[in-house]
Amino acid sequence: MTYDENTASGLDEESIPGFSQPGKKSTLVGKIGNFSVQYNLGAASIAVVYLTSSDDSVIGSSESGSGDYPEPQWAKLTLLGAVFAGAVIGMLIMGYLGDLIGRRRAMQTTLSFVVFGALGAAFGPWGSANSIYAVLIAMRLLVGVGVGGIYPLSAVSSAEAAHDDDDATSTDLREQAASRVGWSFFWQVPGSMSPYIVSLLLMAGHSANSSFSVDSQFRIIFGLGAIPAALVMFLTSKERDSPEFIAAQKARQQQDTTFNPWEWARAHPQWPELRKALIGTAGTWFVYDISFYGTAIFTPTILKSIFGDSDSLVDISWQSIVSTAFGVPGCICGIWYLKKGGCFKLNLYGFLLMAVCFALLATVYSINEDLHALIFILFLILNFAINNGPSVATFVVPALIFPTEVRSSFHGVSAACAKLGAVTGTFMYAPLSDATSFAFVMWVQAGFSLLGAVVTYFFIPRTDVVIGEGYKLADGESDDERGVQNN
Repeated sequence: MTYDENTASGLDEESIPGFSQPGKKSTLVGKIGNFSVQYNLGAASIAVVYLTSSDDSVIGSSESGSGDYPEPQWAKLTLLGAVFAGAVIGMLIMGYLGDLIGRRRAMQTTLSFVVFGALGAAFGPWGSANSIYAVLIAMRLLVGVGVGGIYPLSAVSSAEAAHDDDDATSTDLREQAASRVGWSFFWQVPGSMSPYIVSLLLMAGHSANSSFSVDSQFRIIFGLGAIPAALVMFLTSKERDSPEFIAAQKARQQQDTTFNPWEWARAHPQWPELRKALIGTAGTWFVYDISFYGTAIFTPTILKSIFGDSDSLVDISWQSIVSTAFGVPGCICGIWYLKKGGCFKLNLYGFLLMAVCFALLATVYSINEDLHALIFILFLILNFAINNGPSVATFVVPALIFPTEVRSSFHGVSAACAKLGAVTGTFMYAPLSDATSFAFVMWVQAGFSLLGAVVTYFFIPRTDVVIGEGYKLADGESDDERGVQNN
């Protein structure tokens, strides 16, 4: 019998040869998967800089025809938009498949897109500039589908790996789940730094007369993105889905009906509560990504005021690493606070802190934009705030509060709304800044942060208990200890 036939027939899962219990391996899958997400999302940024450079010098837009591989005008926005579009598709489809066919099989499917797209971007582009960028855009679309699917599947797998301890209380289980999903998410931070670290290593071995050319360098940057994805494929190849998912799957099969996560949710007695929470998780993540990606646009402006202008690939890589590293302490503190206050408070207080930081930055710029030292300090605090609260909570909460049957689908919808927010922030703030001022944009950011706090307050459940289900109560544990109250 196959694995699925074994589980459907009720055969003891411990006796299925070659498959291991989800647990530590599931959390490792989530961590490497999230590392892969940000490496592959960020790889194009530095790879395109290599393509459009000449002997370690960045070519300005006015000199667009003098780089080694000049970027056609039509490709400038298309290359960025392809990975975002792919990510939205992947989050929706792979999230749905995670509930339909299982987390493991859906993860294998989504990772295949990442591996194929990364290798395709490394070995596929040849010929004219138009041909090179056309292939890159197609491959980036595939990578986007793959990394988009990793979002819901890695979060859900990490959360459900925490549910295997029969002796743990429901409070312990919630804290374990939140912590594991949070640490899974943390590895997106090193992942976003790693393309620039690779860039530094490549530049260390490069000289103007070296045969180790730009043609090789950009291919290496893209191709390395296949390694973490392939590693996760190997780790998941012999791992079962969680007992929690398998139990839900068996219950569906006994009903002898075609399963659809959305129909199941609409028929659920707590559907109004589920719908309200989904609005909250999708809405807060959408608002957060508007602020996050909007801030990312202006990070080079702030860094230039601190580090000065530079056309060196080495300097660009170092500045990107430094600016990303500012968020590490914030992310760690956010994960630590999950056990203390839960996702609701982390989201609410995080948005409020972001609003204060944006308002302070706007005020200082309005008074005197040459106060570089003060601006630098506020920039550090802002990066801490951005990576501390909603950054962690928006990723974690959908993996905790939704029932097993729809957990992956609902997380995918929430993440897809986040990427729509990312597109909004990416393309809205640059023209808004040109038409107004940097200070005005910071005030707009503060307004969006307050909106995020409002959506959190009215739509996110106060506790991290599964809606309509709760966790299994341990002996002697009261309902009050379980904390089963939502809004």
